[in-house]
Amino acid sequence: MHRVNLFGSLILVALLVAGCSGEGPMTGPEPAVTAEVATSGSATLTASGNGRGATTANGWYEEEEIYYIDNGEEGVTSRGENDIYLIGGDRLHQAQVVEFIPGEAGYSPHWNVNIVHTAEGVTVNDIVGSDYASDHFPEALFDDVEDILGARDDGLVTIMKPGKVVHCPIIPEVGAEAPGHTELPEVFEPFGDTF
Repeated sequence: MHRVNLFGSLILVALLVAGCSGEGPMTGPEPAVTAEVATSGSATLTASGNGRGATTANGWYEEEEIYYIDNGEEGVTSRGENDIYLIGGDRLHQAQVVEFIPGEAGYSPHWNVNIVHTAEGVTVNDIVGSDYASDHFPEALFDDVEDILGARDDGLVTIMKPGKVVHCPIIPEVGAEAPGHTELPEVFEPFGDTF
């Protein structure tokens, strides 16, 4: 499996994020930003900021934890080939799983939303017993897009495309924890028999 050094690929982004943390003087009025991400019938996430920080979140890429700024929904139905996978809903049972990271062909901070559910007649235990489950379970059932797609091809999960695009630039962990930023909780609902 292809591995990429996230730190090496994201050093420039870290410098940019550190410079945007709101610790220095600001010029002009403070912008107010509010966006809502609708991912399924009842699962929504609101990201807001006052120009002094960003909402940041953890996620997964090829078995490694990654971090990103959650700027919310873009108001378009699709963009590029870059996909993000929500397991059961928006940060419902685990952090999202992303397809590409900076430095890879196909990466963009604009992500097409995909919602993953157990297929009819399939349980979480069926997935855990397969070759597709993450070694991080129960923290993450999936931590790699290839495993999600493999599970789909083998009839273990279904993938719904609600026609939403979110803007979530990947940043290094130091950027996610920068002063002034708000980190989304990394506590999730436990997996039930299905999701």
